[in-house]
Amino acid sequence: MKKSLSALLIILSLFTKAQNVTVRGFILDKDNNQPLSLCAIQVKNSQLGALSEDNGFFELPLPVTNLTDSLKISFIGYLSKTISIAGYKQGDTLRIFLETAIETKQEAVIIAENAKGVLLKAINNLKQNLFRDSLIQTGFYRQFHKENGKYVRLLESDVSVAINAKDPFMYAFHEQIQINQQRRSENYETNGDVHGDHLVDLLKENPFSYNKTTFLNPKNLDFFAPKFEHEDSAGYIIKTQYKESSSAKLERARIWVEKGTYAITRIEVEKFPNPYYVKGKYAYDSRWKLLNEKDVVQLTKYKGRFVVSSLERVYNDDVLNRQTGQVDYVVEETFDLYFYNYDDANVSTKIKNGKYHDFTSLYTANYNYNDQFWNNYSMLKEHPLAHQIDTDLSHAKPLDVQFHEMGK
Repeated sequence: MKKSLSALLIILSLFTKAQNVTVRGFILDKDNNQPLSLCAIQVKNSQLGALSEDNGFFELPLPVTNLTDSLKISFIGYLSKTISIAGYKQGDTLRIFLETAIETKQEAVIIAENAKGVLLKAINNLKQNLFRDSLIQTGFYRQFHKENGKYVRLLESDVSVAINAKDPFMYAFHEQIQINQQRRSENYETNGDVHGDHLVDLLKENPFSYNKTTFLNPKNLDFFAPKFEHEDSAGYIIKTQYKESSSAKLERARIWVEKGTYAITRIEVEKFPNPYYVKGKYAYDSRWKLLNEKDVVQLTKYKGRFVVSSLERVYNDDVLNRQTGQVDYVVEETFDLYFYNYDDANVSTKIKNGKYHDFTSLYTANYNYNDQFWNNYSMLKEHPLAHQIDTDLSHAKPLDVQFHEMGK
């Protein structure tokens, strides 16, 4: 009797197993083949379901009778998809691709909360979020250089920048610049470089305008693979990762996006030499070899719209000996601009009556040192000079004396 019962249980067990099948597969982003985790997989018109794992894989045990049904796959930020599993056989592996949920207008606009979607929405909303009327911004500009770990030059000035940012991607402050006050140290640089106009470069190459063809171009977002780094009640921090490229530099970025408005409030960009770069036959061979660079743009609100409140750049270079190809010295250059005043009244008249130019001569122009201005300039208290800069530059004579002498 016991043998008969055991045999019956075995038969029932085999029968039960025969009536079940485990559906397996991967859920992937259709655009970049990246796995999607925590996707919901549900048998249509039933309570049976599963979630995908970190690598996009899922397993869903089903009665054989349910193989006549369909699976519905859904994930935040993507279009839901329904697929038939009729004919699925044990051991098969499905590959299911989901498309990003977009609304097609003049540009693709994401309507759901994933990193790519948030960044697309932020790009699309630039026109409504940025202040786009004529504006004069006044601020404090500081530039200092270091060679082999020692500071060798300092320039400081109060500047006004007149802009007309009708196009958000032309949000580059290079239209007109007025130098209100300036001062500079003696030049202890090895190469005695008088420089190009780094203030103009800082303004026109800020991350808004300079990256309109990279991670601020909707068509290139997949290449830069945006991902959430942080999220809180105020907004998101999105990071983009560089990939192999034929360009000389690689870059990665972090973008701060405000919730609700999708306004970009800060961008940080880091650049590095590309180890895979192959110099073209006719490419210019510079003795300045980039080690790294960081650019930062910070925004603040003015009359309900966002304007740039600061721009910062620092880069390090090896300077090579032209004969030996060896490193002569290492240079670090820093450029900071902090705006403290915004004025959109009678901009054209103020430009006409002022001394605005497309370029500046900060490095060579004669100036009269204004003690009263600099002694009462509040921006020096908000952005105090590093003690090492003062110490290094004062090795021959006090920095204040240099300011006066250079200003005669």
